[in-house]
Amino acid sequence: MSADDTESEVETSVEPDGQTEQADEVPPSPDDTIRTTRRNAATFLAGVAGAAAIGSFAVSALTGVENAAVTGGRELTYKNIYTKGVHLVDEEGNRIKADAIEEGSGEMLTVFPEQEGGGALVTGKTTTLLLRFSEGDFQEPTNTDGTVQGYVAYSGVCTHAGCSVSQRSGPNNRNLHCPCHQSEFNPLQGCKVTGGPAPRPLPQLPIGFTEDGSLIMATGPFEGPIGVTE
Repeated sequence: MSADDTESEVETSVEPDGQTEQADEVPPSPDDTIRTTRRNAATFLAGVAGAAAIGSFAVSALTGVENAAVTGGRELTYKNIYTKGVHLVDEEGNRIKADAIEEGSGEMLTVFPEQEGGGALVTGKTTTLLLRFSEGDFQEPTNTDGTVQGYVAYSGVCTHAGCSVSQRSGPNNRNLHCPCHQSEFNPLQGCKVTGGPAPRPLPQLPIGFTEDGSLIMATGPFEGPIGVTE
């Protein structure tokens, strides 16, 4: 008799009237329990991850997100300068509070990602422009899921020659202006180019509030390359 035949005999038995009856259920071994628990945990974590991914684009506040940090030791690209949970800080390393700019004012702050151990990670690529308008001011192609209560953030590196976008221009001084070669961008329309030689918009950084609504965090990386190449 083979091993398979033995297994089959254990699972079923033939009654005198010709009916088959299922054998009594064998209680799971400790190993089975561990495997099941691990499988359930993996399924649960996968569900949480999926929900978090959806939530990052569906809500303005971050919930249950651990602080992330940026290290300067690796090559920085638009994909890792900010990741989900990285705080926006000023040049002195102070975290940007939710009321840092008056809503609807259109005013701007120059900010940076918080580096590991605290402080601002200040490089040519990390300069970020944080502005605050009214929520209803934004138009396509702005990623409005990446804005929060009128706040929007863009790279401060011009896509023409990599200079610093540091001035304002246009109607009501609304647009962002690069003084080097006069490129101009509209921050209410995804920072599309409205003047000058820049070939493409400034990439947007999706942002949200921390769970208690007091601070501003990134909810993901920049949505495109920074400056001329990165």
